[in-house]
Amino acid sequence: MRSLNLEVPENLRININGHDFTVWRSDIDILNKCAEFQGKYAGLKKNDISGIKDAVNAFIAYIDEILGEGAVMKISGGKPVSISCAVAWLVAVCGEITRAGDEYISGKYE
Repeated sequence: MRSLNLEVPENLRININGHDFTVWRSDIDILNKCAEFQGKYAGLKKNDISGIKDAVNAFIAYIDEILGEGAVMKISGGKPVSISCAVAWLVAVCGEITRAGDEYISGKYE
């Protein structure tokens, strides 16, 4: 029988506001979810309170899904997170994870 051992990289670790987090989603998972969010929430209007509430709750939940349950509370120090802050955080976290993936690939295959 033939045998193959594939490298399984460690989960990415990231420090945000002095807290260490393990990244529990892959860059492709994040890309797919962001595309899903864009398709679902792109047409939101500022007077669609229910839709905005759903979007913000989804963004916050996804940050917790990426970084672990309670990550948003840790990052914010227990303070409330505004709509614009939740969006900015999701963009920043996803961007940093994508850059880390790019660095891993370029270091591996250059």
